[in-house]
Amino acid sequence: AVVSTQSGHYGRGETPISLVMNIKLQEICTTLKELYVCNSCKTIQKPCEDDYLNFHQNYVSKNCPVKILGCMDKWNARELWTNQYLSDKMGDKYITVAMTPNGLADAVIDDKFSLPFETKMKFNDFLDELESPQHERVLYLQKQNSSFTDEFMELNDDIELQLDWACEIFGTNLDAINFWMGDSRAVTSLHKDPYENMYSVVRGCKTFTLYPPLDRVYLKYKDYSTWRYNSKLILEPCKDIGLTPWIDINQRNPLIDLDSMPGASPIVVDVYEGETLYLPSYWYHHVQQTHGTIAINYWYDIDYGPNYGLHSLLDELMNRNILNSQNPL
Repeated sequence: AVVSTQSGHYGRGETPISLVMNIKLQEICTTLKELYVCNSCKTIQKPCEDDYLNFHQNYVSKNCPVKILGCMDKWNARELWTNQYLSDKMGDKYITVAMTPNGLADAVIDDKFSLPFETKMKFNDFLDELESPQHERVLYLQKQNSSFTDEFMELNDDIELQLDWACEIFGTNLDAINFWMGDSRAVTSLHKDPYENMYSVVRGCKTFTLYPPLDRVYLKYKDYSTWRYNSKLILEPCKDIGLTPWIDINQRNPLIDLDSMPGASPIVVDVYEGETLYLPSYWYHHVQQTHGTIAINYWYDIDYGPNYGLHSLLDELMNRNILNSQNPL
């Protein structure tokens, strides 16, 4: 048998083990995707109690994203959350703002993994700059680890602090609830989260570019030195943080590199005002938005079952460079 690569041909006894493993694993992942990974994102109505089991079987157990309508029908936020209302409620309160010169926070810039400058700012000042953006900097409300309960409790009555139906479906309580707001220049680079995610857009539109977890065989990570923007938005090395592994792909548009990943299966999903995206754990996602978009997302802990085991094994193989190395083992 002869295996051809861009760098040459390997005859019997000469094929690197890593290359054979890479080919075989890609074949296995392709077969698995054909069997159970969805190649589109359906839109359904919010499940009633009688449908919880069907939702779990069709989407959660299959690790399949879906858009859900009707989850926010009783939210006052849908009607109330104008800039004026938010200013009246939150105006003089200090909130955490991520600041970058280009809208790319937690992303690779010039071969450096770049963290945003984080500062405290009055909410009114944030709103003023959102409506009159400065050319040299981009602001984004992206604090995680339950930013809503930490900084936006004045808005409690306008949303659901707990999605009871989601708790029933996942069989677990809420882990965190986050508030997101920014303009169209703020982009979230491709990454994955170890959570079941219910992502609700209150106003505006979010565009998600999704890759299923099995596409890990095509999404190559690199180790980057870690840097952070200072108050002047100049990158400085983080001496207390080591290398950061991040996906080596176009940070603004992960579809640009698709020609180099012929087996990958991305899905592009627009989530509009009033819609909720169920984003399963370990799905890679890149996010863009329209100006002034506001979203609330709910994180739930994952079920450490077979899916977790498969994805962890895949990650471990790739992280050890067994499959990426061009050298025989």
